[in-house]
Amino acid sequence: MMGHSACGAPARPSPSLTPVTVQLRWVHNAQFAGLYAADQNGYYADEGLAVTLIEGGPTVDFIQSVIDGDAQFGITNADGLILARAAGNPVRAIATIYRRNPTVYMSLGDSGITRPQDFAGKRVRVVPASLPILHAMVARAGLTPDDYTEVAIAENLEPLFAGEIDVSSGFVTNEVLVAQAAGKDLNLIFPDDYGVHFYSDTIFTTDQLIAENPELITRFLRATLKGWVFAVENPGEIGAIVQHYNPQADVAMETRKMTASLPLVNTGEDRIGAMKGEMWAGMAQTLREQEVLTRALAIDDVYTLQFLQALESDQR
Repeated sequence: MMGHSACGAPARPSPSLTPVTVQLRWVHNAQFAGLYAADQNGYYADEGLAVTLIEGGPTVDFIQSVIDGDAQFGITNADGLILARAAGNPVRAIATIYRRNPTVYMSLGDSGITRPQDFAGKRVRVVPASLPILHAMVARAGLTPDDYTEVAIAENLEPLFAGEIDVSSGFVTNEVLVAQAAGKDLNLIFPDDYGVHFYSDTIFTTDQLIAENPELITRFLRATLKGWVFAVENPGEIGAIVQHYNPQADVAMETRKMTASLPLVNTGEDRIGAMKGEMWAGMAQTLREQEVLTRALAIDDVYTLQFLQALESDQR
């Protein structure tokens, strides 16, 4: 579907529009609803931008894509950005969209596995990106990875349904909906309930763009966050909007994904996109405890609030 970004053409084309490319972390779906809404509703064009949205996926290095200049902006998980910065990459977060993490651990309803303590002796499917979250959660429950078996298998729920594994990681905005659509009764175990708080989808750019063209970043972020406000206020319209980018999308399922993401995006604490220094510091601390983050890192180098603050002062 890469070639389908032509559908991302702005609503009001004009030769004066500045081209901007965004590297998504996954294939086109409701996870990126606000970007699609900003594009389709002309918010980017209003800011003088012509935005192309490039699909990610399991084989795409979405941080490297931005470092290499193939895209000016990217979407990644916050802990991945911390590790990229610690490795010396000049990338920095400018806003966080999923301020609550969609990662959840699922077991079948009749399995008796309802909390992390119950993972002892069980087979737990994980994806590498969510290992720090899993390890931090089981550590709070007094377990280590030696107490259960970690299984890396295909991205679907059949092994859970078939009893080949006991617990599967997934997203409350995706796999949980798929399982419910299949009529399965699930126990859901949320890392947030055990004090493990990780931001998920975060918009980032490079130090170079921040230094050289802060005005472009402000314009891009203003339109994007306006798009996210639209998506949160009009979840029923998102399925059809996703189809512009992925014609094979199931409109009803994409709308359900958007609805499931509402509490992750619109947490009720502050404006959509807002970030907190103490959350970034907490994530870094958890990654250190898990010995995932081993290099020296000034956490303030991983994010900047300057663009969110510029938009706040606009709105006063």
